[in-house]
Amino acid sequence: MRKTSTGSTPVRGAKTAKSTSSTTSQKTSTSSNTSLQSNQSNLKKPSTVKSSGASDSQNRLSPRNTSPRHSRSPSPSSATTSKPIRATASSSIKDAIAQARLKKATNKTSTKEEEQEVGTKSLNVIVKQAKSSGRINISHRSLKAIPEEVWRMYEVDPKSITIDFSGGGSDVWYETVDLVRMVAADNQLEVIDKRIADFNALVFIDLHNNNLSSLPKEFGELQNLTTLNLSINRFSELPDCLTTLSSLVELQLSSNKLTGVLDSSFGNLSRLEILDISSNEITGLPKEIENLKNLRKLNLAKNKLKEIPGLAISGMKILEELEISENKLEIVFTGLDGQTVELHSLKRLDIRQNRLKTLDESTNATIFHPSIKLPKLKEFLASLNLFETFGPLLHTTPDLEILDIGDNKFNELPEGLLTLKSLKRLDLSNNDLKVLPAELGMLTALDFLGFDGNPLRNAPKGSKSTAAVLKSLRDRLTTVDFENMDEPTIPERTTNHARSSNDVDIKKAPALGTVSQQNISSKTLDLSKKSLTTVSEEDLQEITFEPSTVLLGFNLLQTIPISFKLFSTNITCFQLDHNKFTTFPTFEDKSLVFPNVSRLDLSANQITSLPDDSQQTPFPNLQVLNVNNCRIESLPTKLSFPKLTTFLATSNLLTSITPSTFENMEVVDISNNNINFLPPLLGDITTIKTLLVEECDHWDLTNKWRLKISSSFDPVEFYLNVATFLATEGY
Repeated sequence: MRKTSTGSTPVRGAKTAKSTSSTTSQKTSTSSNTSLQSNQSNLKKPSTVKSSGASDSQNRLSPRNTSPRHSRSPSPSSATTSKPIRATASSSIKDAIAQARLKKATNKTSTKEEEQEVGTKSLNVIVKQAKSSGRINISHRSLKAIPEEVWRMYEVDPKSITIDFSGGGSDVWYETVDLVRMVAADNQLEVIDKRIADFNALVFIDLHNNNLSSLPKEFGELQNLTTLNLSINRFSELPDCLTTLSSLVELQLSSNKLTGVLDSSFGNLSRLEILDISSNEITGLPKEIENLKNLRKLNLAKNKLKEIPGLAISGMKILEELEISENKLEIVFTGLDGQTVELHSLKRLDIRQNRLKTLDESTNATIFHPSIKLPKLKEFLASLNLFETFGPLLHTTPDLEILDIGDNKFNELPEGLLTLKSLKRLDLSNNDLKVLPAELGMLTALDFLGFDGNPLRNAPKGSKSTAAVLKSLRDRLTTVDFENMDEPTIPERTTNHARSSNDVDIKKAPALGTVSQQNISSKTLDLSKKSLTTVSEEDLQEITFEPSTVLLGFNLLQTIPISFKLFSTNITCFQLDHNKFTTFPTFEDKSLVFPNVSRLDLSANQITSLPDDSQQTPFPNLQVLNVNNCRIESLPTKLSFPKLTTFLATSNLLTSITPSTFENMEVVDISNNNINFLPPLLGDITTIKTLLVEECDHWDLTNKWRLKISSSFDPVEFYLNVATFLATEGY
């Protein structure tokens, strides 16, 4: 039951009734002629009553009144004239000004019209509508407290209850609904009444841009509240009542007065998905922030943070946006202790305008073992810092579309940048780059390339449009294109072209093919993704440089083409991933050797075994062997690569291992196999620095286990460490 408020409407009704009664008695005592005049006068009374109502309406609580210039009624002067009003050139100057003002008023933007509509509504009308819609908006009213009419909106006076079955009434007690949305932003509120708990159906509250510094403890009773905006207020700490809001998924606290280390009670808001605490004076984050595992968006920008707890952030597996720009960071992620930060869902990372020189504290991160993995990252903003390198980070961001590294200290392109084939925007402005590599021209998805403010020796001349710059860079490249043998085309060089020290003589030969994308300066021959089954010696003879790196990935090769014997002493790296190899590559001519090959990538093939030390190998000095994602079922007791230091064999079919296989190795990755037992004698291999056995069958299904072995480990200690781990995991 709700009480009928004793408002201004009943009072006006009483006054009107009294006036009518007085008028009636006067009518009774007058003559018929006077009565006729009175009746003629009464014909004008509706306008008088209407005027009185308008005047009374102005006395209600309302921030602004409708301006008289919105009226379309003729002016008093024009009403007294006997001639009709015409919009002609002879109209008065006042009428022209009035029309111009009217036209200007009707051309306001939709936003201002909405604000004016809200502002002109009386509070009683807003409350009445809120009772039937469940939503109330009392913003932009310069309120210092929420009005009593709002707090008492559901009170009912039993004596005033009337039941209307005609369907004509709209403000009846049985048609009210619970309030679910309250907006009281852009006021001067200093306090929230404890009666807020009476609106326990609220799911959305917006109180931004007020003068609030605290909330009543009753606020914590709003167990249906999912969204709360308290930004631009005066909170110096998180109100205790908020930690009991079990349904809260979005909390906005930007532009307040939060200082020091963030309150650890934030960790109690475990259901939060969006947290914005930007534009405060926070200097640190508590360990408890790791409890916010449901966060999708975290905004920490414009604070005084000096570090971010890397492992705490790494636990936020569904985090999509992380903004930490405009702080005092010198390292992004700290406290990793050799572990890896893996943010599998992160799409946007903004670390602009800090003091950053490095992303984390690790010094031994490699492309094979990066310290930070961001596989879904699409936008990386890192301008206005002190970076000289990102380490192997960009190798873990294959889908990156926007990269801003302007205003840093790069003197060469970050490692892995040239592999970002999806990159659309790249800003290299204001660094120390001396050269724009020609390979940039192969990033064909680029819509914008910024490079101003660098001391470039080879700055593109003429048009600086991105398309023109990319074409200019591509024209510097030389390649062998086996897909266009019939009609070879080679860029023409003018006689006035000044050759640099890196230029290589180019033969014009019919078999050469189209000149496009080889990296002469790094001596890289790229023949990947061409559906090759072989490469003829004649084709290779057309190459005008001696390659040291040969890229043959994503082809149909079953063995290494023997034609590469032309460069047997030059080649140091073969990349043969994603081909059709079923056996480890060998040659019929046993005398054919590649003595300088130190790295061999055979991943994603169908290889089932590796050669042992009794077999001769064409790669006697191999140091890095990658056979990930093959079909290897077992490993020989000793491999035929005496200088091998890095062995990568993830996602094969291994069921057991022999310690002697890994003698002299430093990095061993045998994760994601079917190994269910690690021999204790593996601890005798003192050269091993990193052993990865993550996601192995039977005993490690729950997490990724990196075991670091130092030279001080003995077999017993090693076995005890393994046993302790298994017991901890419940195996």
